[in-house]
Amino acid sequence: MKTEQNILQTAFRLFLGKGFSDISTNEIIREAGATKGGFYYCFKSREDLVLKVIDRYLKPYYLCPIERMEQVWENKRVDMSTRTLLWEGFFAPQRFKAYQEYAGMDIAFRDFYFLLYEGMKKYEEVEHYFAENTRKRELCLRRILERGKERKEIPADANLDSCIVMTLAMQDGILALKVLDDKIDDEEKYRYMEKQMWKDLVGQEAYGPYLDGGVESA
Repeated sequence: MKTEQNILQTAFRLFLGKGFSDISTNEIIREAGATKGGFYYCFKSREDLVLKVIDRYLKPYYLCPIERMEQVWENKRVDMSTRTLLWEGFFAPQRFKAYQEYAGMDIAFRDFYFLLYEGMKKYEEVEHYFAENTRKRELCLRRILERGKERKEIPADANLDSCIVMTLAMQDGILALKVLDDKIDDEEKYRYMEKQMWKDLVGQEAYGPYLDGGVESA
């Protein structure tokens, strides 16, 4: 198991640098300090290795944030204000820092993004994870906002559809910026986005009373 994890981590690190196609099996074995016998004991083929790298490192990027959103929704939605729930149960789980902590590696976002893009073009599994992530993020966001309306923390006439479309598009924009400049603090961008989103939802004039998540907190 230790040999397998070492090879997986080594392969992922090499793929981040050069992509899936430009790294040979021999290079992975050499960099991992393994033997061919050890490699083929753990993996049936190079393709088997790639699929396991996808399962170990790319799949969690898409699925772990959704799992975190579900956990926050189930455990905290009763007592938490909608605005706080919006951050804890939607924006916070998507920070790249959270993924780096999961992977246990300091990863350049640009390298990771390009590997994801290559993976989506070449492997149905990655394309499926991306599509599921997009669908479930939208569902999670809508659920939180509709709950806000029910609790009268968001005005009844607020246009949720427009808000959701804009929020998802702005998130894509933040990712694009981070590809250009890996030093961009995505948490800072998400917090700014959340603040502007909340203003748009409750209206500028009503923003003060809704600042802490509901009119009763004013």
